[in-house]
Parts: sequence; structure tokens; C-alpha cells
Amino acid sequence: MQEHFVNKVKEIILQNLEDEKFGVSDLAKAVGLSRSQILRKVKLGTGKSVNQLIREIRLDEARKLLEEKDLTASEIAYKVGFSSPSYFNKCFLDFYRLTPGEYKKQLEEGGTAVLSGQVGKVRWWRKKPIVVSLLVMMLVLMGYLSIVIPEDEQVSEKMAIAVLPFQFLSENQDKEYLADGITEALTFELYKNAGIRVISRGSAMVYKNKQQLYPEIARDLGVDLLLEGSVIYDEDSLRVVVQLIDPLPEEDHVWAGTYDQDSGDVLPLISHVSNEIAGEISKITGKTLEKVEEPEVPAEAYDLYLRGRYLVNTQKIRYNSLVKGIGYLKESIVLAPDFAPAYVALAESYLAVNTLIGDNLEKNTNRENARLAIGQARVIDPDLAEADIVGGLVLGKLDWNWDEMKRMVEKGLAAEPSNARAHLILSDYYVVNGQYTQAIEEALNAEDLDPVNPATGCVVAERYYIAGQYRESVRKYLQVIELNPNYGFAWNGIGFAYYQSGEKEKALKAWLQLQHIMGNEAMIDCYNTDTFENCLYFWLTGATQNEARYCSNPVIIASIYMMLNLKEDAMKYLQIALDYKNEDLPVMVTYPDFYPLHSDPAFRKLVDKLGVVLPR
Repeated sequence: MQEHFVNKVKEIILQNLEDEKFGVSDLAKAVGLSRSQILRKVKLGTGKSVNQLIREIRLDEARKLLEEKDLTASEIAYKVGFSSPSYFNKCFLDFYRLTPGEYKKQLEEGGTAVLSGQVGKVRWWRKKPIVVSLLVMMLVLMGYLSIVIPEDEQVSEKMAIAVLPFQFLSENQDKEYLADGITEALTFELYKNAGIRVISRGSAMVYKNKQQLYPEIARDLGVDLLLEGSVIYDEDSLRVVVQLIDPLPEEDHVWAGTYDQDSGDVLPLISHVSNEIAGEISKITGKTLEKVEEPEVPAEAYDLYLRGRYLVNTQKIRYNSLVKGIGYLKESIVLAPDFAPAYVALAESYLAVNTLIGDNLEKNTNRENARLAIGQARVIDPDLAEADIVGGLVLGKLDWNWDEMKRMVEKGLAAEPSNARAHLILSDYYVVNGQYTQAIEEALNAEDLDPVNPATGCVVAERYYIAGQYRESVRKYLQVIELNPNYGFAWNGIGFAYYQSGEKEKALKAWLQLQHIMGNEAMIDCYNTDTFENCLYFWLTGATQNEARYCSNPVIIASIYMMLNLKEDAMKYLQIALDYKNEDLPVMVTYPDFYPLHSDPAFRKLVDKLGVVLPR
């Protein structure tokens, strides 16, 4: 596989030998990979950077021309793609320890010539101790600069992999949760390995039930390997077929395995498959990946856990399904009270329910239930990464304990380096501390692991918005919309970015599109027949009709009041959000929408209670 790829790369370089400008980007385009992918794959296949490989191929071809053709060094320099004869002479001397002229002379005198290569370099080091000392110092300096100012080719050499949604091929669709559960479990196990970069489940699940070529998926996700599989279930047995695929530049099936297991106990199968995959990836990358230890959990308890997680992951907009999922997880905990992941899933379920309900007192109850569940998970397994990451989220969004949130999430990220959610929570930390550049960087780190998930893309756009970089915010929202034309959060966010940048007509069009997506005919009629300002008042009439306990979007209401320059009304709803510990308040209070309130003593007091640092 590697040999075929390297040969193809060399062939392309030879085809472009005389083009002195041919470099990394050109090679990536010719092969059909991204820059980062070509850099990683060439490094893995040859042990060399792309530029080094190109230069050595040029020099080798120059050597052949010196042996075979009656050409001057200058003529050869241009034929093999060097920009000047002097630079060609220097590179030839550095690599072969002879100038082209000296090499040509040896050929003419004796018919053969000896190129000393690396041997010559050893002698040179021995003869020039002072130069060696200076060179060592330069190398130290260059090492430092490579950290502060990375070279063009200094990118992560980690091989990237995505676990695609496993297909469920049985007639009994009630068991589809097994396929999703196995997909997620394998993804989480791979998260733990620092030697590879693992794409988030959120992006991988975009390809569920889609017919798309593997090379296209790999380019979308920016990965080197794809893991895909299928699950076949009957009453007595479970069969899982797994394939590891190298999709670029041409699809190559690296490895395949078939596993049979009693249908009532899938946990041993997941552990076994995870270790097999880790072993195959280790062969490709040359890096040893950690083995998975199988937890001791009764089969029925694990099955209930998978059912619960499936509903939390796939039914987040359906209240009854989430409540049903909570029931499954509670049953799992009764059967396996020491299985920490079930408590983490339970905490996530309570927080997910809160996004669907309007009763703020019920939300507080769910938050406390989430806190208790995550606390129990951390007692059972202090080293469980998911518990640290979700626990950090609870500490930040609910307790406003930002420093402890950061500590816990960084601990979880150290155990699961590919966890995109952890990067998003760290981005929240930098937002509330007024460090917007770092907040953007962490959001981009999350996007690198979750590249086609519209929710993650919207967080990146929101971070640009918070930093006042409206053009970048609009650009990112448009990217999300291009891939997800009906994603309402993107249309809502881009409306605010347009509005703050002074493009109110575009903001109106964006929000009108949002109303079409939501099917809100009353607001559509208003936008089409009345003024923008009157439509804001019309929206507020409906949004503010309930008492504070049942106000589900107080921070958004405050934002709309700010558009109308009604600061007292905005402060009233920000206070409601504070009183009921609205999860969105700490980040949203940093929005440019509220800049006019920064000098207001009541606003400053509210911000201080949150522990939020605002830019001066």
C-alpha cells in the first residue's frame, strides 16, 4: 500500500521536474489529497518531508543527466527544476559532497565516480569542530523557532481515522441501537490513543445511510483511514464485519475481520474488535496503541446502557424519547451500580432534556440530578475521561467555577486527546476569561476533530462574532449553510453577525429564512408586510407572555431588546437568566449585543457574579 503510494508520488514529481515552482500544494492537488494529508502520508511512506523528497529526486535526476548527457551544469540545473545554477551547485555539493563539475570530471577521468553522500558529511564534521559547535547552537535555535514559528511543512504527523456508522443489516429494527452503540464504543476507545487523530462521532454520523464514495468522505473529514462495518443480528447470535480502508489516493482495503458473539453480550466483542483495530493501525503508523480492557458489566446492564445512549444521541429533540432513555439508564445502573459510563450518560440525558422544556424550576432539578450522576461516576472511576469532561461542563455552566472546569477538562483531554467536546468546553473557558484568541483556537481544534458537524462549525462562527470579527463569522456561517441549508442555528447566528456589521438588509433575509425553516407563518407574514422594528416587537410579544419561571430564552429576549435600545428591559431578562442559572448566559453575555451595557453598574454586577471577564 505505502510502496504503491510512494511510487505514484515519485512519478508525479518526475512529470513536473522542470517546474521550479512545483511544491507541496501542487503535489497534493495532483494526488487528490489535502496539504496536511500529503505531508503525513509522504512522511509515513518515506520518512522525509515533501520538499526533501522533491529535492532529492531532482538531484538524482541531475546525477543521471551528468552521466548520460553532454550538458553543462547550468543546463542540467534548469532541466531538473532548480531556479539558478548556483543554488543547484550548492544543493548537489551538500547532498553528494561533490560539485557537479567535480563529479563530471571524475566520470571523464576514470569512467566512474564515487559519490560519498553521508560518509562525506561525517568527515566534514570531524575536521571542523568549531563549525560543529556553531551548528549545534544553530540547531538548538532552529528547534526553538520551529516551535514559535512553525515551518510550512510542520504539521501533525498523526494518522487520522474516522469510524463510520456501522450498518444494521437485520430485519429486527428494534435492535438498531446495537450498530450505533458499537460505532460509538469503538470511537471512544480510539479516542484514548494519543498516537492517532480520531474524528468525532458527530461528524462521522453525518454519513449514516448515505451512499458516498470513500475517497470523498476521506477528503471531507481530512482523514487517512476509514473504519466501516456492519452488524447482523438474530435471536441467538451477533455477527460484526469490520473493514479498515485506506481511501486515498485510491481505495485500498487494508484489513477485514468477522466476529461472532452471543447476541446477549456485545461488550467482549467491542473490546476484541478495538484491540484488533489498534493492532492494525500500529502496523501502519509504527506507533503502539493502547489495548482496551474489558469492563466487568452484566450483559443486560450493558444492553440497557446502549439503548439509553442511543436515544440520547439520536432523539435529542424529542422529550418523550429522552425520558425513555433516562429510564433505560436508571435500569442499567440498578443492575450494574459500579458502571461509571452509565452515570455519565444519565447526566448528559438530564442536560439534554433541559434544552426542550420551558419550566426553569424543572431545569434546576435536572441540573442537580446531572450533578449527582456525574459526581457518582467520578467516585466510581476517577480516571474516566468522559466523567471529567462532562463534570467540567457542569462545574462551569452551572456553578461558574471556571478554573476547576478547566482543570477537569484538561485532565479528561489528556486521557482522550481526540475529544472534540473537551476543546469546545475549553473554548468556553477562554471566552468567559476574555481571551478570545485562545477561544477561537480551541474552537478550531474542535472543528479539526469534528469537521462536518454543523453545531461545531457554528461555535467557531460564534467565537469570531464574540471577538468582533464579523467578516470571519459570516464566512464560517456560510460554510455551515452551504453543507446544511436548513440548519436554523446557522441562519440565526449569521443574522446577528450581519446586523452587528451594519448589513441589516442581509440580517433580515437571514432571519426570514430561519422563520421559513421553523414554519413560523406569523413571523414570515410580519417580515413581508411590516417594518423590521415592528417585527421585533411582534416577536417579543409572544416571547415575553409567560412569567419568569417559564421563560425559556431570556438571553435571546435581552438581545432583541438591545436591538431596540431598550436597556432596562434587556437587564430585566438578563437578571431572569441569572436567577435561574441559564446555561447560555455566561458565554452569551460577552456578545457584542451587550456592549452598550458595559458601563452600566447593574450589568457589571451581574457579570461579576458570573465570574466573566469582559474586554476593556
